[in-house]
Amino acid sequence: MTESRSVPVVALLLAAFAASLAVWPADQAAAAADLNEALRPCTRTDVIGIWAMIRQGTARSVQVDSTDPSFYPYQRFAFRADASVRHLAAPAPVGPEEQRVILSAPTTVTWSVDRQGRLLTRKDKGAAPEINACQVLLAKVSDPRSPIPGLPGDLLLTHYGQDGKPVARRLLRKIAGSGE
Repeated sequence: MTESRSVPVVALLLAAFAASLAVWPADQAAAAADLNEALRPCTRTDVIGIWAMIRQGTARSVQVDSTDPSFYPYQRFAFRADASVRHLAAPAPVGPEEQRVILSAPTTVTWSVDRQGRLLTRKDKGAAPEINACQVLLAKVSDPRSPIPGLPGDLLLTHYGQDGKPVARRLLRKIAGSGE
């Protein structure tokens, strides 16, 4: 696989939200092949660093509360090697001062990656984990609805609700010089 290959993001979205979409592409086998070539499960080392959310989408069947910080348009994730994570969600762009604040804030959430490549986050040791499918893009992914393509190395997080159905998908890009 070369980095110059472009895979339509529509195939990726259809695979993730298949249960909530009424129309499938005419060539399902080709979409599945593209999906398998464009993504791989995350490992722990893939996740460590500071990430900016560059795109977010929700399943059509999901009602989104725009006042819920989980759906704010500007988000940063700081995954540290000590298994702590810091998350900042904002309704306005995140500047350098806000990023410094998130990095110095006390840790309240931990993270891990399981054998299937799922990202598990916990707010308390006894709490059930929040589960996100975590995949690394291996190829450039273009979407006609967005001027920002997914690039090799970006993370694709798919959040699942308590019913096991996909709720939201975030595309994260590592911030340069963010090695933790």
